[in-house]
Amino acid sequence: MVTLLRHRGFVLIWAAGLFSSVASWLLLTGLPIYVFGVTGSALTTSAVFLVELLCGITLGSFAGALADRVDRFRLMSGVAALQAAVVIPLLGQPDHHLWVISLVAGAQAVLTQTFDSARNAALPGLVEPAHLVRANSAVALNVSVGRLIGGSLGGFAITRDGTRYLAVGSAVAFVIAAALIAAGRRAARHHAAGQATPDRTSSFLTDWRSGLTAIRRNRVMRVTILSMALGGIAQGLFVVLFVVFVSRALDADGTLTGVLRGVQAIGGVAGGLIVGMLGARLSPRLLMSLGATTFALISLVIWNGPAVTRQPEWYILLFILVGAPGIAYASGAFAQIQQSVPDTELGRAFGAYFAIFNAAQGLGMAAAGLLGDVLSVVLVLNVQAVLYLASGAVAYVGLRSVRLQRPAERQPATADVG
Repeated sequence: MVTLLRHRGFVLIWAAGLFSSVASWLLLTGLPIYVFGVTGSALTTSAVFLVELLCGITLGSFAGALADRVDRFRLMSGVAALQAAVVIPLLGQPDHHLWVISLVAGAQAVLTQTFDSARNAALPGLVEPAHLVRANSAVALNVSVGRLIGGSLGGFAITRDGTRYLAVGSAVAFVIAAALIAAGRRAARHHAAGQATPDRTSSFLTDWRSGLTAIRRNRVMRVTILSMALGGIAQGLFVVLFVVFVSRALDADGTLTGVLRGVQAIGGVAGGLIVGMLGARLSPRLLMSLGATTFALISLVIWNGPAVTRQPEWYILLFILVGAPGIAYASGAFAQIQQSVPDTELGRAFGAYFAIFNAAQGLGMAAAGLLGDVLSVVLVLNVQAVLYLASGAVAYVGLRSVRLQRPAERQPATADVG
């Protein structure tokens, strides 16, 4: 991980991503709490999540296409500034205008996906190919740290002054992120090393369609997305049925639910550090398969654990452990895409990746809603674990015979971009 500190451009982008993640988790935590407090309706509260999901599915690939047409640093900086502006309506305490919160949540979902697509597409130009896994693990680390900080502050802010403190806190974090990205762009001398100049000779829709066609023809992308889609369905099952599992199988209340969700971030931080230290020794394919398989095995222990014990301490430990494999899987998947897709198509590749993941997660949520009250929650969650096993198997077997494509237009970064 220390080697990444030599790349000033990467360090600034990483720090910007951390502030952006904190701001996003402020909103992800605080807004549902506020909506439920105002309405007392779980259905209305879930609508906020649904709006975010639908916006990510329908607009995600278009958002990624922007990263292939404009300077990625300018795009990230502009998106972060726009995210700060989008939360301004929350200053007005929209108690009787919950549609405002839905609009804010939906806009933030699309902007976050745009930011993430541009950042992930820019990474290969900021660090050497040998350090891509480390760089991706550091980026993935932001999600866990952002959850720890932003999740805690979001719950605190919403109890103090409604959405006002939430808006101020997230806006400040987004503005700092925009400033850091602007500094990162200057450090990279206006273009990250190895990043191709965006081509604007064709129309946006033509670029979008041609990019998606190229991605469909890329076997590495097809296998990676299939593996990720299986994991997305499993994640959707988890999001809905986790609360049911704690209530019915562990016979516990919401306090344990919150603790278990929170401690996952601890494992995520540890996982990011471990992958950062060891990631260069493992191929992206192996990281994906090991991450998904380990996640599945720990999940099987968790879901079937109540047959042996319901002591909360054991589940707190297991949920800490389960936070690490997800970092390994994401780091491997992102590196796999970055090494197999030309620089000029990376934005669209990540836009499609996130859009399909959101769609798969939505499918899992729908399945959980249909099956959760009909079948045993433990049975359905065991299926969730099996889906993660399948995800790991697809990554390991499907990518085994595929040679990573090394596009000629992407030259390895050999010097500090600063």
